[in-house]
Amino acid sequence: MIFNFTNTTRFYFYGDAVDMRKGIHSLYHLVKTSGNMDALSGDGYIFIGKTRTSIKVLRWQKEGFVLYNKKLELGRFSLPQQTEDTSFFEVKRDVFDQIITTIKHKSSSNELRRKIMLTL
Repeated sequence: MIFNFTNTTRFYFYGDAVDMRKGIHSLYHLVKTSGNMDALSGDGYIFIGKTRTSIKVLRWQKEGFVLYNKKLELGRFSLPQQTEDTSFFEVKRDVFDQIITTIKHKSSSNELRRKIMLTL
């Protein structure tokens, strides 16, 4: 895993689609106002775009915020099942890992290669 999370890091998934142009300050504001949560706790706050091809994770680390961003060129992220009727709901570490690694592909890897070659 490329992320620098500890075993004690908790993850909270934002249940609504987010405009992926939002940066650290806008996402921090969502955590603080919509979730009424402490974004400075070191927990990871997961946001996903409407098309489910982009995901961002906001986290406070000792001296400032870190914003992880992953954008898929092909496929879509799988969404966790929301178990609570709140803006943010907690997901376990294995569910977070599954979101990041389980990608639903509608196309073959050959199509991705062609797409990449066309952009070069």
